[in-house]
Amino acid sequence: MSDQILSITEAAQILQTTPLNILMHIKRGLLKGTENDGEWLIERASIDDLMLKTGGRKADPVCASGCARQHACGGGCS
Repeated sequence: MSDQILSITEAAQILQTTPLNILMHIKRGLLKGTENDGEWLIERASIDDLMLKTGGRKADPVCASGCARQHACGGGCS
């Protein structure tokens, strides 16, 4: 596993999702990231760990726990 740090955009590209979904993954503890001067930096090792857990599939959308629409909100989760 690498100790590389990636931008939120790079992380989103690797996981085939959006930067917003990456932030939600951080909030839920699925990815490890830190904010530095308004820019989020994601640990590559946490991306690798998530990819192992998902079998390399696209990252699942992460919506608010009260979301009744089950990812049909059109809010950018993908």
